[in-house]
Amino acid sequence: AIKQLQNALNAVYFKCGTADGIYGVKTKDAVTRFQKTYLPYSVDGIYGPNTESKLKAVLKSKSF
Repeated sequence: AIKQLQNALNAVYFKCGTADGIYGVKTKDAVTRFQKTYLPYSVDGIYGPNTESKLKAVLKSKSF
C-alpha cells in the first residue's frame, strides 16, 4: 500500500524517491507538500481518507 502511495505521489510530481514501501521522511514530506497544495486546511503529513480521496481525484484528472 505504501508503494502505491509513493508511486501515486511521484506520478503527480510530489517526488518522494524510489517506491520502497517505507513511510519515511521523504514520503511524509511529499504527503505534507501535497496537502499544502490541495488540502491547505488539513496539513498533518498523515495519509488519511481525505488525502487519499484527493490524491485519487488528482491522479484521475491527470492524463497519463
